[in-house]
Amino acid sequence: MKTIRIAGVQGFYGDSPMGAIMVAMAEAADYLMHDALSELTLSILQKDKLKDPEMGYARDIELFAQKLYPLALSKGIKVVSNSGGLNPHSAARKVQAILKAQGIEGVKIAAIDGDDMMDKLESLKASELPLLNLDTAQPYKEATFEPTHANVYIGAKSIKEALEQGAQIILAGRVADPCLALGILAYEFGWNLEGDLSQEELDKLANGIMVGHIIECGGQASGGNAYSEWEGRDYAFSTLGYPIAHVAADGAATITKVEGSGGKVSRNTIREQLVYEIHNPAAYITPDVIVDLTEIKVEEIGPDQVRVSGAKGYPRPEQLKLCIGQMEGFISEQLFFFSYPFAYDKALAFVEAAKEIWDMLPFKYDEIRINYLGINGIHEGAAPMPSPEFIAQMNEVGVRIAIRHKKPEIGKMMIQAVISLGLNGPPGIAASMNWGKSGSIRLGLFPTLIPRDLVKERVVVY
Repeated sequence: MKTIRIAGVQGFYGDSPMGAIMVAMAEAADYLMHDALSELTLSILQKDKLKDPEMGYARDIELFAQKLYPLALSKGIKVVSNSGGLNPHSAARKVQAILKAQGIEGVKIAAIDGDDMMDKLESLKASELPLLNLDTAQPYKEATFEPTHANVYIGAKSIKEALEQGAQIILAGRVADPCLALGILAYEFGWNLEGDLSQEELDKLANGIMVGHIIECGGQASGGNAYSEWEGRDYAFSTLGYPIAHVAADGAATITKVEGSGGKVSRNTIREQLVYEIHNPAAYITPDVIVDLTEIKVEEIGPDQVRVSGAKGYPRPEQLKLCIGQMEGFISEQLFFFSYPFAYDKALAFVEAAKEIWDMLPFKYDEIRINYLGINGIHEGAAPMPSPEFIAQMNEVGVRIAIRHKKPEIGKMMIQAVISLGLNGPPGIAASMNWGKSGSIRLGLFPTLIPRDLVKERVVVY
């Protein structure tokens, strides 16, 4: 029975290339699946593109093209990625040039676009579509911030089409994370993605999405970032083996990793990844199918081998998610640290003095956020406060100040206004040396839904 091996070798832009190299060297997969994008990543890539119109792709593809892709190609392994980001054609040309410089020519590199909706935003805004913000229900007609980028989550269709055209490396735009795997499986097994699908066909797609979701975050499925295996952990993080799905024609799969690598594939690690970023396990909405994960089977069948099956599918949604990036101003940040004794009391006194100084300034700002590192720096009010006795004994406390503002110079002046407290405030203070900066660009998001028939995907093979 035919089995396709897909390795999830990248969970985010900047992830280590070592897991992918390990898989390629072991010839442990037929495909390397790179999931590089998130809403945050698109904003990061847009900042690059604002500086250079040829940028906007995940820049780690340049390293991959030097070290990983030649190795994978020599082993007959294909690469499927959404690292094309906001500029997949530029990404394809860059990879082609880097390979050519190494004497590697004739490689079919596919760029997938159609997710970029920037040139359609004005007509969308003027249309009768509601375009409600999914978080606030605000109509897009009322949005006042300047849009910077607008990308819709597209599905598996163009991945399948690119592979049908012989692509060996795919650099897509905003293909939804699990749809990278679904496109591979639809190509390999001849699954239908469109039309009036039977329940059997929908269930295959649902299982393909389940597999894609398990491996889309790379090492999270094989012991990285896992709470479930933390107590009694018996594996190394430094040599973490990324997950590899051995997928059958019905979509059922066995998840494993390269033998001898670090990490762990267990029922716990797989279950933990399955509920990651799933708002409703009974109706996980993707561009190609709505997935019910509530009755799946997750079976540990051997060391580092977990079999998953039984996802149920429902017809795809008629609307697709569109994320509109917006220029919302700037954020200026500064870190201050206070030492024992009375570290927390010193931090509180410093913040009180800073607020009084800011009240005397003639500048308008949007928001100030203050976190006490070591106390509520990460979870804020979601985690319980330490006891007063514990706080009194703390060796040091950090204060993070973040100021959101419209003009770049405002944050710089506000931080500089409180630097004098280094000598004129509580004793025992240290600070990070970045108060001369004017702040970083703040790109916000306006998530909404649009009819899928407005999206026209395209595959170009270089």
